[in-house]
Amino acid sequence: MSLTNEVNYSIIICTYNPDEAIFRRCLNAVSKLQSNGLEIEVIIVDNNSNIPLSKIDYVNSFLINLPFSKLLVAKEQGLSYARRAGILEAKGKHIVFFDDDNEPDADYLEALRYLNLQYPHVGAWGPGHIEVDFISGIDSHLLKVAKQEFQDRHEKDIVYSNQRSWQGCYPFGTGLSIRREFCIAYIEGIASGHFTLSGRKENELTSGEDTQMVFLVISKGAAAGVAPSLSLTHMVPQKRTTPEYLKRLSYGVSVCYSTCILEVFPGEIHRIESNLVSPRKFKIKVLKKLYRLLFNSKIEKSLTLISYIGAVSGDYIALKRPVPSIANWALKQLKVK
Repeated sequence: MSLTNEVNYSIIICTYNPDEAIFRRCLNAVSKLQSNGLEIEVIIVDNNSNIPLSKIDYVNSFLINLPFSKLLVAKEQGLSYARRAGILEAKGKHIVFFDDDNEPDADYLEALRYLNLQYPHVGAWGPGHIEVDFISGIDSHLLKVAKQEFQDRHEKDIVYSNQRSWQGCYPFGTGLSIRREFCIAYIEGIASGHFTLSGRKENELTSGEDTQMVFLVISKGAAAGVAPSLSLTHMVPQKRTTPEYLKRLSYGVSVCYSTCILEVFPGEIHRIESNLVSPRKFKIKVLKKLYRLLFNSKIEKSLTLISYIGAVSGDYIALKRPVPSIANWALKQLKVK
């Protein structure tokens, strides 16, 4: 069966070795999305899972029962490559990215339709309401910081901006919707080697491609924002609620920021150079913070230090300079590497 009319929304779900219970919930939620006259398609991209999704019964059942859905395989490992495969296949005017652990509310597409009609100058939207569901529970002392790391969000108003630095109102990758022309520009940047961030791959948590896509929208003269009417649940399994995982996640997010912004806005090199922390100052600050952790080892303090190490290391990486040796040493002490 082929689509006969213009596609309004292409939903792309990229996955690698998905957790069955979580992915079932994701697919079930997507199958219940209200379209009410909208032409939609769903594209699942298998990023080379150990057990191919084509051999999994519940995935095949979803594909059979939902019209205009298909399964692709992206052999090159990395979220940005999986998204690239999905974008090239997509026909929609707008592309919506759901992770395999996202459970969107049934009216998600209806809310997007309203926002895109009322705010045509906004090129990227994300959920203003993200509920984090720790499906197997979580230690109480980790709850607050884990919610923050997993993008818990509860906005009361529609907010957007077009500033060339990260704003609190900018959308995360979870549930991100971007106009197709911006997505095409993004994958052209990947193909040309201009954008180098590969995104999460296997057990590596280095991220940044979501942020890069949002900044690309900004660079094209559009705005990006979130709305409370866009609501979803972010499902988190127990294996992702350990201090070790949270540390790796915090580092992965912070270390790629400068590369992300510099590849979109080359002129930012002057700001990054002028704010670069010297190796000596970096070493002194890291050692002081590590010493304080001996007396206060709360996870919040550790994540703050890890994020700082990641951000400064990221500045050096973006400028193609050697990262001060204290960074790797400290990350080993903090059990990040």
